[in-house]
Amino acid sequence: MATRWTGNESVAAPAETEATPAHEPIRVGLIGTGFGATVHLPALAYLPETEVVAVCSRQADRALAAAMDYGIPSHVTDYRELIANPGVEAVVVAAPPHLHHGMTLAALEAGKHVLCEKPMARNLAEARDMVRIADRVGVTAMVNHQFRFLPVRARIKELLAEEYLGELHAATIAVHRSSLNDPHERPFGWLMEQEKAGGMLGATGSHHVDALRWWFGEVKAVAGATATMVTRRRLPDSSAMTTVDADDNFSVLLKFGNGALGTIHVTATAAFEGDEEISLSGSRGTLRVREGRLLGARLGDHALAELPIPERLDGGLPAFDHFLTRPTALLLRTWAQAIRTGEPAAPSFADGVKVQELIDAVARSGAQGRWIDTSGARWPRGTAV
Repeated sequence: MATRWTGNESVAAPAETEATPAHEPIRVGLIGTGFGATVHLPALAYLPETEVVAVCSRQADRALAAAMDYGIPSHVTDYRELIANPGVEAVVVAAPPHLHHGMTLAALEAGKHVLCEKPMARNLAEARDMVRIADRVGVTAMVNHQFRFLPVRARIKELLAEEYLGELHAATIAVHRSSLNDPHERPFGWLMEQEKAGGMLGATGSHHVDALRWWFGEVKAVAGATATMVTRRRLPDSSAMTTVDADDNFSVLLKFGNGALGTIHVTATAAFEGDEEISLSGSRGTLRVREGRLLGARLGDHALAELPIPERLDGGLPAFDHFLTRPTALLLRTWAQAIRTGEPAAPSFADGVKVQELIDAVARSGAQGRWIDTSGARWPRGTAV
């Protein structure tokens, strides 16, 4: 049976944190057994670069179940016990986003490396606080924007570096999902609470904003709006209904540094389960993603053709039960390597702060009915929408 660490020791200062020898795996503590148990644990368990030595859930039975399933020696219900454990070298924060700030700061101040789930925080102020402390402590801190490691998206990044599109002109991401259509099927939870950083803009919009910034560069202005189309939802283990105040639909308009435009539209309340479509255009080419296939055409071509996605972009990892486990494992491998070498790695906390700034700007734009300047310079007068 898994054992439970007593947690009586004081929190270690950064310089006193036990370091794992270079030939041994990074000792990881996981906070959160929702998405953490579904995606992070299988990835961490598979990788030779990592070893899960502690797991935390507020529900003791879930912490115990995860520990038993994966042979984890310590299972606790208080994240502070996990962080204070001297056997934990690095921490994955996979709790709901309204808890990220406090948990991450505690881990950083204990000298632990951190991988934080997205959205990084409840707001830009919290995200900036997190990156400031991470920089001061000098540990490796990354955000789990694992969509970057999906082979199709990684291949797009390579093609852009090869100037397949030429000068970048336009980007569109459109997603139609049905996961939140039925108010009775998906029960009320933190995703439906604005105060807890719920909503689809943070949950999925953060991935798409990160992708467009990664592909097209920095964003100098943002406009957008959010909507809540299913305003009542069933409470867990009950037929009673409660009010939803977090978004389930959103639209974003981005203006990039070179003048290119990008749009993101996501609905989670479609009556029919649709797909994610990506279209990128430039002066010399077009790239599109449809049903997971990458299509492209260059200037002078008469039709789009399917482009191969090299197997090397899978990183030699197998397919897992959840489609996000493999890209998460690839990101975890990058995180572990950065911990070992001390070299910078992306997506970093600095990347997470930029994404947080942009999604916060969408909310402000919707409330104020204007463009929000994210360039760091004063937005020219007369351009408000």
